[in-house]
Amino acid sequence: MENDITPQQESGHRKHVEAEIQQASQLVGLAIVGICHTVDFNSFGLTLRRGSKTLNVWVDCDPEGNGPGHLNIEEGS
Repeated sequence: MENDITPQQESGHRKHVEAEIQQASQLVGLAIVGICHTVDFNSFGLTLRRGSKTLNVWVDCDPEGNGPGHLNIEEGS
């Protein structure tokens, strides 16, 4: 079995990645100023800043750990 991915699955994956690229584009030009993590160390991310704008960018993956992952971007404090 060389390729078990259907054209529909491939199209869905491409749309997912395109959406992630669009979301991540807001990070261009920000400086990494720190590392953040949850209290239980189950998740980590980066703190980014440009001027007075601060964002926490969490590196997440699907529960099974077999997906492409994604960035969870939230306003920082």
